[in-house]
Formats: sequence, structure tokens, C-alpha cells
Amino acid sequence: MAQRKWVKRLRRDGAYIFIRLMVAFFRILPRKPALLAGSLFGRIAPLLVRKDFRLAKEHLALAFGGEKSNQEIENLARDMFRNLAMNFVDTARLNTMTPDGVKNICIPHNFNIFYEKYKEGKGVIGLTGHVGCWELMGTYFAMIGINIDVVAQKLYDSRLERLLIRSREEGGMKVISRGENTRDILHAIRDGHLIGMLIDQDMNVKGEFVDFFGRPAYTASAPALLSLRYKVPILPIFTYRDRNHNHHICVGEPLVIEPTGITDHDIKEITALCSKATESFIRKHPDQWVWFHRRWKTSPDDTDQ
Repeated sequence: MAQRKWVKRLRRDGAYIFIRLMVAFFRILPRKPALLAGSLFGRIAPLLVRKDFRLAKEHLALAFGGEKSNQEIENLARDMFRNLAMNFVDTARLNTMTPDGVKNICIPHNFNIFYEKYKEGKGVIGLTGHVGCWELMGTYFAMIGINIDVVAQKLYDSRLERLLIRSREEGGMKVISRGENTRDILHAIRDGHLIGMLIDQDMNVKGEFVDFFGRPAYTASAPALLSLRYKVPILPIFTYRDRNHNHHICVGEPLVIEPTGITDHDIKEITALCSKATESFIRKHPDQWVWFHRRWKTSPDDTDQ
């Protein structure tokens, strides 16, 4: 047992040092050569993280097995690692960029929908996921003058957690730790802020089993609960990278249902809409989502849920 802990600690230390070195390396380079280096690293990543590459292919096959060939699925998995690496580059370089620099590489879509709801002053839940460069998207909103709070799961390593929180705060975001600072979420709603919430991962939080790519996936229900209880609109807001390395930030129509007055039923219905909106965007840009995450890990048969 002691040896396992030692090995685990050694791996974590190695991962932390590697990430810090990569962040420092990409920050000293101009964006174009930094992205080139990131792209090259993304191309060799499947050789370095074989387990994650295998998981990505397995999950892509679950989602698209009846629609895409084995070669298409493998290509998507490889493209995902390349995009993920380049998004890491842009995230690492955020604190070296000016507000105009961030705005120049971001292309907003349907922001009239967002402003219409944001100006009501009731708060807006920005439903998003681990698609594209989600960290840069949050910084973009802050740099165009939007008060934004992001609800985030704590990382396994407190050193990486501090590094990520500092990056987000320097980008103008306020970080709310998931499950710990509930009052901060209520304050953000009261103050009319944009609240970024990600529900596309299997997490140990209160949730519902709803459809995701044809399979039941345990999905956080907090956005649905907050929307029902405090009349906060939910807007799907996702981003993707194009071939010119611009980031398209896409706002969707509000997710609404006709309330039945049966709270549990309504929460599940809204959560299902949130999952459907997330899946819909991923289907359009399947090379942009983090496919090695075990999205269907929790089963409806699990007795602890």
C-alpha cells in the first residue's frame, strides 16, 4: 500500500512538473509557432497515452458505431487529441494576450439571444461542456464586459487547482467550487451574472439519468433545479476551433419546458434538454469533445446513486 501511494505521488509530481514546463514553453512563443508545437504534440499523443486513446475510440464507437467506419472513428480520436493539445496552448497563453488579442481570435454567433436574457438582470445559466477551448470562451465573456462566474469541479492535485484558478481569475472570471460554495451561486444569480456550468461529465453530484448518444448518462441536475427555483434562463453556449484557429462561440435558444408543477419530473425534463443540447453540438463538432472521459461510467443499476 505504501509503495502504491509513493508511485501515485511520483506520477502526480511528474504530471505537475510537465504541465508547468509546457505552460512556460508555450507562453514564451508567439501564437503561431506555439500552435504548431501543440499540433505536433497532439499528433504523437496517442502513442504516449495509449489508454486514453483506446478509451476515446471505444466511446466514439458507442456514440457513432452505426454511423461511422472504424477508420473514421480512429481519425476522429486522433483529431480530438490534436485539437485538445492546441486548445491547451491557447489556454496556457491566455495571460499573455491582451483583451483585443482574445477578441480577435473569437467569433461570436447569436449573441443577440444572450444579451436579451442577460439584460433582464435575473442571471443566465450558460450551459456548456468540455468542447473546444472552453477556458478561452470564459475569458472572452469577461473581456467583453460580462460578469461571469464558473462552477468548477476541484482537480485531483491542489497545485494544478491553484494554477487553474489563478488563470481563470486573471482572465476575469470568478470560480465557484462545485458543491462547496452554493451561496456564491445564489449571489451570482441575484447580481445578474452569467454562470457557466458544465454537465457533460459523470460526477458525484445530485443528478438524473438522461439520454446521451442513445445511452443513459448520469447528468448533473443543478442547472435545471436553479432554473426552476429561481426562474433563471438556461442558454446553451459552446465553442469550437476552426481550421484557421479561430474560436467560434455559439449561443443557442433558451432551454424551456412547460412546467407541470411536479418538481422531480420537471427537473428531469430540463436536464434531458440540457443533455440533448450538449449532444447536438458535439455531433456537429465530434473532434472537439474530450472522448476519453468515462461518460457512461455510472449505471442506473448502481445502488449508490
